[in-house]
Amino acid sequence: MTRSPRRKQQMDKTSKILILALAVIGALLAFLAGRAVYNLVKGWSLTALPGAPVDTSPVGGKTNQTGVDLNIASSEGPEALAWDGKSRVNILLLGLDASDQRELTEPGPRMSDTMILITIDPLSQTLGALSIRRDLWVNIPGYDYHKINKAHFIGEAFQLPGGGAGLAVKTVEEFLGVPIHFYAKVDFDTFVKLIDEIDGVKVDVTERILADWDGDGNNTWLEPGTYTLPGIAALAYARHRGGDDGDIGRGARQMQIITAIRDRVLDFNMLPSLIVRAPAIYKDISDGVQTNMSFDQAVQIMVLMTQIPRENFKTYNITYEMAEPTTVTTYEEGTQYILRPFPEKIRELRDQVFAAEGAAAAPIVMETEDPLELAKAENARISIYNGTATGGLAEETQAYLDDEGLNVVEIGSASEGYLYTTIVVQNATPYTLAYLAEIMNVPSTRIFNKYDPNKDVDIIVFLGSDWASENPMP
Repeated sequence: MTRSPRRKQQMDKTSKILILALAVIGALLAFLAGRAVYNLVKGWSLTALPGAPVDTSPVGGKTNQTGVDLNIASSEGPEALAWDGKSRVNILLLGLDASDQRELTEPGPRMSDTMILITIDPLSQTLGALSIRRDLWVNIPGYDYHKINKAHFIGEAFQLPGGGAGLAVKTVEEFLGVPIHFYAKVDFDTFVKLIDEIDGVKVDVTERILADWDGDGNNTWLEPGTYTLPGIAALAYARHRGGDDGDIGRGARQMQIITAIRDRVLDFNMLPSLIVRAPAIYKDISDGVQTNMSFDQAVQIMVLMTQIPRENFKTYNITYEMAEPTTVTTYEEGTQYILRPFPEKIRELRDQVFAAEGAAAAPIVMETEDPLELAKAENARISIYNGTATGGLAEETQAYLDDEGLNVVEIGSASEGYLYTTIVVQNATPYTLAYLAEIMNVPSTRIFNKYDPNKDVDIIVFLGSDWASENPMP
């Protein structure tokens, strides 16, 4: 095979399609988090395959010389948040049953059957995947309380700006209190195709499961054991919600499938085969995937994911200790089963997924694990308000934190008195929050989330009498 001359910012059409396919698959299903793939991609001299015209446009261009559109970003969904490529990035994955059979039986907008939040932190070299239960009873901005999976339906039905994905993103942002930079929406037919492209996934089934492979009522029992499931079977396994664990168990199975996809590719060294089939993969998935990532961003995220060690890839689920199964009756929908979340438990889980000291970030692959160094690197904007009768306390605290290397951008007097120091979080800055909570002895019960990325500060600290009477300041 003849190798083409090395280019600084150019690649042939087939190579571009390959990286795009891998980037989309990686962003959706997180199977590229491994050093072996990273080294292969990093050291690969791009190859001009027979019949593949050379693309003369720079990486990230919308079209090549053949007129093929390589811009994966959709204009139908919400606008992406700014991302510098170096800080934490959050991606909401939405899985929809948009099959022809479902459209025949239930035409119209779809609810999101699957919602998974992926968070990647380049600083600590970690990746966390949180499965969001579709029956969670949450506030959908502008539409009162519903199951969280209805956000997509409402956005589509009322043709809101950003559509169903836009309202789903807003709902998850408000529910968890974290910004979502990108979304990726995939229909189940595309999911099945992706699984079949890697010749199935290997899963360990721990309990007897009755699953409907074809959606036609022809159920099949899956006994405990190890199986390699084709696409349609993997989908049925991931969607099964029977048994005592209901929707909670389904979330665990979804996380199991995601990890199995990643392991399947790495264990069986499937990249050479994927390279050969890249054009077919792209053709199969392009119609079933919608995202607001640009081509450059998708490639950037793919490369970032490949740098994360396997032990730093963690999955999380919302359990019955965090959300209570119950029923609720509404005029619109009658009596329905829901999961009523416990806000404090959900916030604790959120902090575990996003905070440096949580399981999602351990072990931290950095030169230092010092909490202060992590907080300094985050450079969160901090406001300090004096809620005590001790004059000059805000100024003294600002000087102390400035000396520590933190970024205090504003001080003032609180509008009311505070017996205990309280922290309000307006943006996802877990390292700074963890450090301030530690030195100021602020428990989780006095940390409040009021997520608003448009604010000028990330964290607001209301100093209480406890800080005035006892603190580490000189």
